Amino acid sequence: MYVLTLPSKSARGHAKNIGVSLQKLLMNMGIEDMIFMGDSTLPWLYRSSDYAPAKKAMQYLVNTAINKTFNGGLIVPVNETHVFIKNLFWLVRTNTIIQCVYGTDAGQHILINVCQYGSVHVSMLDEGADKLFNQCLPVSNFQLRKGDTCYSPWAKSSAIPGRTTIV
Repeated sequence: MYVLTLPSKSARGHAKNIGVSLQKLLMNMGIEDMIFMGDSTLPWLYRSSDYAPAKKAMQYLVNTAINKTFNGGLIVPVNETHVFIKNLFWLVRTNTIIQCVYGTDAGQHILINVCQYGSVHVSMLDEGADKLFNQCLPVSNFQLRKGDTCYSPWAKSSAIPGRTTIV
């Protein structure tokens, strides 16, 4: 398992950059589509948010024909990954999407998810894919996170603007 990050000056820039870098990595690995699914039966749009980036990300999903009851999987062409990941980042970061969303390729060689801090957690599911991943990683601009704790590289505090939790 690898944890990937990028140096960023802001959350907005980071959201864009992780999408672009992940798309570059997946394309170099020869992956054509990614399948994204949540880890629960709750609908993707179960919660709402008034935080502007989260609202925009929710609208992106609505525009891709996801309704309030959708709890299935999405097939995202790799050449559209940059937009999907940018929006997924905001939903995860603000806790607007409750479930953990995982992505895999059709052959199930790679498993990814984006955490609330904008790190991309990657598990390679076979040795061949791991070797290819390590060959392609340098062209992606990602850096391997050192240590075992994710954090926001651009934040001055641990508070996450727009994040809500139902108690």
